[in-house]
Amino acid sequence: MQEKSNIGLSLVIPIYNEEKLVEEALRNCITQLDKDFADYEIIVVDDGSKDNTSAILKEKFSAQPNIVFLPNHINLNQGISVQRGFAVAQKEFVVFNGIDLPLAISEIRTLLETIGDADLLVLERKIYAGATSWRLVTSNVNFFIRKMLFPILTKGLKDMNFTQIYRQNIIKTVLPLAKSPAFTTPEMIMRGKINGFKVETRTIEFHARKHGSGSLGKLHDILWTIYDMFRFRYLLWIGLDVHGKVK
Repeated sequence: MQEKSNIGLSLVIPIYNEEKLVEEALRNCITQLDKDFADYEIIVVDDGSKDNTSAILKEKFSAQPNIVFLPNHINLNQGISVQRGFAVAQKEFVVFNGIDLPLAISEIRTLLETIGDADLLVLERKIYAGATSWRLVTSNVNFFIRKMLFPILTKGLKDMNFTQIYRQNIIKTVLPLAKSPAFTTPEMIMRGKINGFKVETRTIEFHARKHGSGSLGKLHDILWTIYDMFRFRYLLWIGLDVHGKVK
């Protein structure tokens, strides 16, 4: 049997109204991470779920020593939820994943053991499957606007909205001003580049959602994302960071 890795892992999972997926998914995470890692934590951010998600978390997982619960008392959206998880992560590396596990948990160990000296590993999907026509259209528009506004910072990056792996010690530096679900991680990646951190990419398999549908892609999310993009572009033009300091 392969020995457990000594690499420390914080896995951040935002959840909203996922009563049909949450128990099986978290049990799969625990089983695989127990097998692969000697030191890990799962940070579950319950984003104000209105179904039985919260009750399942309390009943089934409250005694799990490796799980940290962060409840949002109202729905704040995925961008904010992911950032809350990043902010409390304690382990050497931080990765986030959807509760439908689009990134296979079994792949995380290999990714960490081959990360080398990279500070930020951008994971790009081989095939973006399982999305609705509307999601595909909005994703392409998002990609086009981002490339237009940030041609240098996005060079060589095809997929900034799947998931990434961060060294925990860079998190405070790259946490974004953006709170929208579709610009939170692109801004973090670009801040990584701006601050001189080593950013690399890996192409991996994308595991499409098998049950139900996600909560992203609404008009509010799209407009929010566009606002965050132009605000960040403006800040770069005038030479200010999020704290108003001249770079």
